[in-house]
Amino acid sequence: MSVQNKTDYVQDIIEIQNKLFEINYTFWIEHVLFSFNWWFLIILTILPWGIWWRFVDKKRIIEISLMGTLVMITSVFLDVVGISFLLWGYAYKDIQMIPLLSPIDLTILPIVYMFVYQLFSKWKSYLISLIAAATVSAFIVEQLFEWMDIYQLYSWKHIYSFFIYIAIGIVFKWLIQKMKEHQVQESVE
Repeated sequence: MSVQNKTDYVQDIIEIQNKLFEINYTFWIEHVLFSFNWWFLIILTILPWGIWWRFVDKKRIIEISLMGTLVMITSVFLDVVGISFLLWGYAYKDIQMIPLLSPIDLTILPIVYMFVYQLFSKWKSYLISLIAAATVSAFIVEQLFEWMDIYQLYSWKHIYSFFIYIAIGIVFKWLIQKMKEHQVQESVE
């Protein structure tokens, strides 16, 4: 591939990205902004944080917040990958310039995981509640969002989300426990 060809490709990509931005922006302004679904997403972004603050165990807030932060980072990463590979997409977003569904990635999922982590310290009860939360998230909430035309599946199935939700909860609870154990060992030495 010659240098000129690379330059042409880059220019083509930039032009297509500009056109896509214009189409997305126009759609967002004309059909999304101030719609029922937009207000629903805005409320879904703000209200749960107030509820979380009211009920979070403030004695364990750093530990619980670590769970939420890990979930947030993972959710954003997986959402960007899924959108990039056209596994799913979003017709309605709270913020047009952000490709992911921020109320879910930055609010709902982290808060659900933080509450499950806070309320169920034993592995058995944690796993049961994690499976219940994954079931509701994958098979009820995702389908509700599909019905509302917020979430669109292209090459994805809800069962994949179900197993990913469980894996995220298991890995991060295990990781935080290992970090706590290491912290205790270091403080003794």
